[in-house]
Amino acid sequence: MQEHYSSTKVRRRYIDKARGQISNVIDLSNVPPQLPILKSEEQTKEGTSKYVGVTLDKRTNKWRAKIRIEGKVCYIVYYENEEEAAVDYAGAVFKYKGQAALDKAGETNSSSSGPVDLRDVPPQPPIPKSKGLMKEGSSKYTGVFFFKSINKWQARIELDGKFRSIGYYETEKEAAVDYARAVFKYRS
Repeated sequence: MQEHYSSTKVRRRYIDKARGQISNVIDLSNVPPQLPILKSEEQTKEGTSKYVGVTLDKRTNKWRAKIRIEGKVCYIVYYENEEEAAVDYAGAVFKYKGQAALDKAGETNSSSSGPVDLRDVPPQPPIPKSKGLMKEGSSKYTGVFFFKSINKWQARIELDGKFRSIGYYETEKEAAVDYARAVFKYRS
């Protein structure tokens, strides 16, 4: 019997794949929200998640996070939203493997070859999206994405065919200004 759990619950259960049953409880209630870990472009295939540790269960059409704990593959709940699964995966990595493992996973799987340095770039006006590219609930600015699960905006730019994160921001406009600064620096 397969059980599904709402991602709104504080306690997360994981399924021991070998036994096909619930075997433990992962409590992420005291784990601070962690930023999701983006896969590199080479790791991302069409129809798969853009985040490390996240897969789409085609049978249920829901996202799930999976992590290896003590050599066992464990699935953490089911999610309607890919980003929520990615945040919980990062939280589980933080809890069970520590900050160093989380940092290493971010560096290893990051699509960037290093941080986007904007120290010497003056403020730039945000770049609005064209009307045809705007979708309900998305940013009105180019290069800006909202992560509902962590309640932050991300600025991201494509350089040399790879996406590089510029940073996470409290406001959409802050993210848009830094995206515009990155465009000014790298594409001018």
